[in-house]
Amino acid sequence: MARALNRMTEFLQQNVQPQQGDQSRVVQTGCTYERFLAHRTPALTRDEDLLNARRWIEDLERTFEVCGCIEAQMVLYGSYMLQGEAANWWETKRQVLEMELGSFAAVSWQRFKKEFDDSFFPISMRRQKAREFNDLAQGYMTVEQYARKFMELGRFAPHLIAIEELQVERF
Repeated sequence: MARALNRMTEFLQQNVQPQQGDQSRVVQTGCTYERFLAHRTPALTRDEDLLNARRWIEDLERTFEVCGCIEAQMVLYGSYMLQGEAANWWETKRQVLEMELGSFAAVSWQRFKKEFDDSFFPISMRRQKAREFNDLAQGYMTVEQYARKFMELGRFAPHLIAIEELQVERF
């Protein structure tokens, strides 16, 4: 499997072209599967806590950034890290997306994340976390505990803390 992923990576590296009108940009070639794996992003099973599933995506994105992965590698490498029920979910979803979009290569990272969130982190859970953030009060928490909770829940209500002044006011 790793050999197949490396061949696909090589193909992508050889065939990535700058967009028309953007010839001055350097073509990014991405990273090898071995380099991606060296960062030890954990695999994900369906049994994970919903918040852990969201953190998993964030961990993947940090790894992609450090490795310099290109879009097609993000979907390929990220989906390969799914195991068990999560891998079964992806196989079914991948077939549906391939029929809809015409090929696996047409699946963007944004689309993968949307499908992932819809399945693993449903809108009802996101709304609940946004409400928890909106209702957050320090109460008996220390400043450190409150700050940690503020940052954890603030990810689910970015519209409330998008501007630094709003963030300070909210804190």
